[in-house]
Amino acid sequence: MTRIFITRLIPDLGLTLVKEHFPAPEIWKHDLPPTREQLLENVRGVDGLLCLLTERIDAELMDAAGPQLKVISSMSVGVDHIDVAEAT
Repeated sequence: MTRIFITRLIPDLGLTLVKEHFPAPEIWKHDLPPTREQLLENVRGVDGLLCLLTERIDAELMDAAGPQLKVISSMSVGVDHIDVAEAT
């Protein structure tokens, strides 16, 4: 089964769209964003990641996720928080 981790609560419409394709996404449901350590732990083994601007997506995080990580998506404007070269 494909594992998706969403780093924050997102609007219902967005969550509905995600659930149409991935019925059981793992969602960080706390008011505050995950700490770096919590983020590194929660991405282990995921195939997809939906993040916000508050998360730094770099080589360390991608390595923690593992080689099966296929998609990094961001609900934000821009990709300054994502190491695009590393993701490529």
